Amino acid sequence: MTWITPKKAIMLAAAAEGGTKLNAFDNALLKMGIGNVNLVKLSSVIPAHIEWLDELPKNIPIGMLLPTVYAHIESDEPGSTISAALGVGISEGNEGGLIYEYAGYCKREEAEDMVRKMVEEGFKVRGWKLKEFKVVSAEITVKEKPAAAVAAVIMFPY
Repeated sequence: MTWITPKKAIMLAAAAEGGTKLNAFDNALLKMGIGNVNLVKLSSVIPAHIEWLDELPKNIPIGMLLPTVYAHIESDEPGSTISAALGVGISEGNEGGLIYEYAGYCKREEAEDMVRKMVEEGFKVRGWKLKEFKVVSAEITVKEKPAAAVAAVIMFPY
């Protein structure tokens, strides 16, 4: 298998319910439009000069392997609020960047604050200058069915 450095990326987030926690996770992926592909989990370094997309490319083949950084949480505890967030930091000159993920029993704002702090620290320890910060998140309060919150950065080789 040959891996190609991704050229484009998109940030997505969704929350959903399902008959089981795994079905809730799958339903959140379907809401994002990535439920019929294989997510290949990555660590959190963004290639230089990546282009950020506003919408998913059309006609992504079923079963395609997509490099992904994602955070997720599932719960079946009624009344619990769960959130997932991804923070993306882009360096000056778009020479690369970092993605940090967080998921927990919390409100969306808490998850977003957490990833912002992580991105800032990641840049500081590398001696990089943060030019831009982006965040994507999802929140849901569990009712009668299990629920999931998922946030993802999907990368494309084309």
